[in-house]
Amino acid sequence: MSNILTITEGLTFDESLQEYQVREYEPQAGAQLNNPGAEIRINIETQDLFLHPAESYLVVEGRLLKNDDTAYADGDLVSLTHNGIMYLFKSISYRLSGQQIEHINDPGIATTMLGMLTYPDDFSKSQGLNQLWYKDSSADAEAENTGFAARHGYIITKPANKGSFSFAIPLKHIFGFADDYNKIVYGLRHELSLVRDSNANAILRAAAVNDVAKIVLSKLSWFVPHVTPSDENKMQLYKTIQSKSKIHCGFRMRQCDSIAVPQASQFNWRLAAKSGREKPRYIVVAFQTNRSGDQTHNAAVFDHCRLRNINVTLNAERYPAVDYNAAFNENRIARVFKEASDFRKKFHNMDTLLSNGGINPSDFIDLYPLFVIDVSHQSERLKESTVDIQIRAEFARNVPANTEAFALVISDRILQFESDGQKMNVVY
Repeated sequence: MSNILTITEGLTFDESLQEYQVREYEPQAGAQLNNPGAEIRINIETQDLFLHPAESYLVVEGRLLKNDDTAYADGDLVSLTHNGIMYLFKSISYRLSGQQIEHINDPGIATTMLGMLTYPDDFSKSQGLNQLWYKDSSADAEAENTGFAARHGYIITKPANKGSFSFAIPLKHIFGFADDYNKIVYGLRHELSLVRDSNANAILRAAAVNDVAKIVLSKLSWFVPHVTPSDENKMQLYKTIQSKSKIHCGFRMRQCDSIAVPQASQFNWRLAAKSGREKPRYIVVAFQTNRSGDQTHNAAVFDHCRLRNINVTLNAERYPAVDYNAAFNENRIARVFKEASDFRKKFHNMDTLLSNGGINPSDFIDLYPLFVIDVSHQSERLKESTVDIQIRAEFARNVPANTEAFALVISDRILQFESDGQKMNVVY
């Protein structure tokens, strides 16, 4: 309360920056935005720039049309999938001066899994729709599905040119580097690479809509803030570079792996081993049955497959120590749901009394059964060794045919930006 008595306190102004302007970067000439398998590459070659990638974003524009290039009518139950822009790509990678910083396979699945665990419940109803984030309340393309209805209204009903859309996807929605490293980056070439996938998983339509849909992208640009420091701050930054300093960078890297699940009640999966530089902290596992490659099936929701127990071993250290003994058909999911709901508090240090996550227990059973394994507290002997990761799952019955498992592995990654006196290099 003493602050209210300090009536002679002076005013302070932040004049550390002369300019903070967002600039647009487009794909290389000849890039094919609509060809499955095509690589779309966006480069920033100029190295004498102070860039702020943490606040950069992608702008994606296009139209949702029938396969014969005609528009859908308001009554046609068709729209883009929840988080559908991410499902347009097989993989997305980010490089600095040729060094890969982060690579995401199945970015639609990976960002949906992490987003459902971290975005607040009301995110869909505010800025979320601007990045096509409006979660489903059922798995079907129907008016009763509030997420589908909102996306259908925004994309099909609202525009004069039916099916037109424009979305801004923050880079931090995709990469842990952008989410965690909130500093300027100087003296490095930036490269964003997106490998185009088919349209099937990015579209959701009712079975009664016989016309196959397609997405025609007309624009994909990367908007990156350019920073011009004040003369005093710029001089200090140049001195740091000229002195051949090492700048430490740490972030929580995201990787997504997938595998077909056999029709059995037991499932063992060994993931790629992690080097001593990458320490796993969380592993999120999800399953999908018959949800890929069909516009009438929702690719943005998941299936529990009657899972009973799931655990992870890191070099023979088991997490969790006690079995879950879940029973989804009896609503016995308290512990696995608690792990999912606690993730946001642990990952972003969010107070659950002030802001809640996006999944309630009922939706966890029906739509978003995401199994979070916290491996952040590890034995000392794991700190410098290669980490072998194995996932073991047990189900109440044989897993259905055409089931796929996804594992989102979030690991600590540490690197350095090293100056040679003129420019920076990435050193692991």
